[in-house]
Amino acid sequence: MMGGGLLASLSPPVAVAAAASKASGCCRDFHGHPIWRNAHPGSTRFLHVAQGCGGRTTHRHLTKQRWFSCREQELGYLSSSGGEMLVASVGRKQRRCVENVMVVRCLRKTEGEEVLPKRAVIVGAGPAGALLALLLARQNWRVDVFESKHWDGDHWAAGEPAGWSVMLGGRAAHCLEKVGLKEEVWLKGVVCTGRTTIRERGLTPKYQAYGYDMLAIPQAELAAVLINSGLSNHPSQIFYHFGWSLQCLHPDEATTEFSHLCEDGDGGGSSSVEKMSVTADLVVGADGLHSKTREELEWKTPSFSSSLQQIPAGRHLRLRVPMDVVGTQIDEAGRVHGPSMLVVVRSSRLLWGLPNCDGTMALTLQGIKGSTTSDVSKEMSESFPELAEIFSVDAEATRQLAGAKERTQGTVVATTFNYKQTVLIGDAAHSLLNVTHLGTGLALEDCLVLGGLLQESLVAISDSPETRDGQVAECVTAALARFSEERMPEMTAAANLCSEVAKTNMFQVELQQAIMRVIARVVPKIQPWQKSANTKVISVKQLAGWRAREIVLVRVALVFALLLMLIRAIRLVRLELHISIKYLEL
Repeated sequence: MMGGGLLASLSPPVAVAAAASKASGCCRDFHGHPIWRNAHPGSTRFLHVAQGCGGRTTHRHLTKQRWFSCREQELGYLSSSGGEMLVASVGRKQRRCVENVMVVRCLRKTEGEEVLPKRAVIVGAGPAGALLALLLARQNWRVDVFESKHWDGDHWAAGEPAGWSVMLGGRAAHCLEKVGLKEEVWLKGVVCTGRTTIRERGLTPKYQAYGYDMLAIPQAELAAVLINSGLSNHPSQIFYHFGWSLQCLHPDEATTEFSHLCEDGDGGGSSSVEKMSVTADLVVGADGLHSKTREELEWKTPSFSSSLQQIPAGRHLRLRVPMDVVGTQIDEAGRVHGPSMLVVVRSSRLLWGLPNCDGTMALTLQGIKGSTTSDVSKEMSESFPELAEIFSVDAEATRQLAGAKERTQGTVVATTFNYKQTVLIGDAAHSLLNVTHLGTGLALEDCLVLGGLLQESLVAISDSPETRDGQVAECVTAALARFSEERMPEMTAAANLCSEVAKTNMFQVELQQAIMRVIARVVPKIQPWQKSANTKVISVKQLAGWRAREIVLVRVALVFALLLMLIRAIRLVRLELHISIKYLEL
């Protein structure tokens, strides 16, 4: 990245903190603060070099500032792309991500040179945050993504929580196709065509075909595909900061403050906390169900409020299960099917699992109360005898389950999704109960909608540095307001739909599906709402309407069936009376 000359004469770590064009302009540091103004016109570019004071140096506290000047041709050893010069690091580096690096962008007025890019800060590197970063980078945004988890090479660091496994349908596939990653994501998951159900004490699995395909994939794997795409395809626009946690949000100024715990590297086990403050044109909260961004907005913005209703979701672990339970399945018609979602219902306990590419299953167990291996083994052998061998007292799976924390899922309801230049997306804005497989698809759809609105709003922005900053803030605020207006009715309908579906038990679901299969054979145009939800990209309000129609059809069908049974019973009674009368006459 660097060669000899001026920078080579400086002892590391060194960061170029500013540069300038031939014309008058303004440079900004890593946080967007102006640090240099009014360059002298002429053939000389000026370089502001700040030498840090070691691994504990933070971005905002640089010392030993010195001024140098050099000819334009001597800047060849700087990596420049689109007006950005990324030079030496301050403190430690992390693999394939940019931490503690000073980035310079110049606002130029010289013809043919690019103006200062718009800057976005995304809190959370889950599927929604990583997809939005890709979309904004395509619109020439500089995107900084902050994630509290750690990253190692091209995957999440060992020891990081695995997260949920999710089911992706048509809506998610449509969103991933927009960034050209659908095929790559589908290679990381397992296509499921149905569900294997084991009810009560029956040990014989029953396969139920969906009638469509769904992709089972760990949420962490999905996010990793999107993150790696950003790191490899947009290295000069997307910067991931792993291990950084949001500490404070100032929504009126669109300023965020982050902290990072790092080891000093002296072998003594000591550590220090680095802090970073970033001001941006756009702040996006994509930090999940327990969103710190949402919490900060609620605390500091009187017009914003939200509610979170949580329910226990069970303990989660990843292991191999017997293939005769979830392997090749044969339906009632004798057709052979591949892997499927597993559901085991046992009185007060429930087990459901999704297959992984490596042959394991992501299992979630609800109703397990034990905290010791003996208690857990006893509960598992009583409720799930088909898995008793896996959960013996001394088994590793039993130890994992005993030590696993009870997870929660919930519904988030907010008065709005935005405030000025700050917006919430995904679970941070509208977390849903995991009963319809709509949550991930809707979170990814948030990114497409938000990206489109921002692009449409910012298309007429002036390149003049005197007016551009104010125009960007106004346009971003307007785009975020439109985002809330468009998405809130959809998310309200989705929350209501999930709540209604969660109230139905397994028997009601199976009965309703059986009746709809019969109706669909008679009237092919009428399809189950679940099939439409997972194969088409349609409004959730429309889905809710179709489900309501389906419930009416099912009730009418049940009434009709009861009438037929009643008529048949009356005929049988009349026939029996007729036979009795004939017998008495004889």
